[in-house]
This record gives sequence, C-alpha cells and structure tokens, in this order.
Amino acid sequence: MRVGIFFLVLLTVVTAIPAFSDAELTEQARSEVAPLLAQMGAAANRHDVEAHVRFYANDSSVTLIFNGTPIVGWENIRDKQREWWKNGKTDVLYTVQGKPDYRVPAPGVVITTIFMKSRRTMRSGKVSEGEFAVSSIWQRRAEGWRVIYSHESTTH
Repeated sequence: MRVGIFFLVLLTVVTAIPAFSDAELTEQARSEVAPLLAQMGAAANRHDVEAHVRFYANDSSVTLIFNGTPIVGWENIRDKQREWWKNGKTDVLYTVQGKPDYRVPAPGVVITTIFMKSRRTMRSGKVSEGEFAVSSIWQRRAEGWRVIYSHESTTH
C-alpha cells in the first residue's frame, strides 16, 4: 500500500512540473548564467579576487582543478587566486576566444566551457601569452547560480 501511495505522489509531482523543451531550458539557463560568466571575467581582468570568487559556492567542497592540481574549498580557491594575481598587482589580461558553450544536463545545473587567452608581463620584463580552457559546473542555489566545480587547463 505504501509503495502505491509513493508512486501516486511521485506521479502527481512529476506531472505538476512544467514541461519545457531542452532548447527552452538551455536558453533560460544561458540567459541567467551568461551575465554572471561575463561579470566573473570582468572581475578577473580587474584582478578583484573577492568579486571573482563570489561566483564560486562558498563551501568546503567547491573544487577548482588547475592543470591537474585540485584546489578544494572556497577559502583555498580564494587564497590561490590571490597568489596567482599577486594580491591584485598582476597585469594579466584575459580575452575570451569565440563564444562560451552552455550545456544543461539537468534543471538547475549548467556546464559552461570557454576558451581564453592570457597576456602578462613576467618578472624579467618578457611578455608571456597563454591559451587555456575553463569548464565549470554551475548550480542554482538559494543565493543564486554558483560554480560548484571547475576545471582549467592550458591548451598550449
């Protein structure tokens, strides 16, 4: 009897969820996440660590993998970003190459992939340029969309 009631409740809940096509879900999620991705990039080009890491979930399980090295926890990501950007004193600039890719594997989850170039001056005075890719999993939370997992790696 309990199993029958469970399935009846499940059927009621599932049929009450509005039906959206994959294209509609993707477009809605893209329209919500795209401005955040742009704001995150703008914070990176200002070397504003606090503004940049605000887009990550502020918890101990959020993960950023950079060239195979995992950085786990919001505070650890923030501290590593401060190190990379020399406490905001770096001159690195990032430019997005092409259009970001958005995938919606489930409601409330968006995967973004962007290809970027960076340009910075090294201590020697030599200009260094690089290319890299960033794929991130965004989750809709009570506080809004946040990155819960990200993978960044150089491509050249």
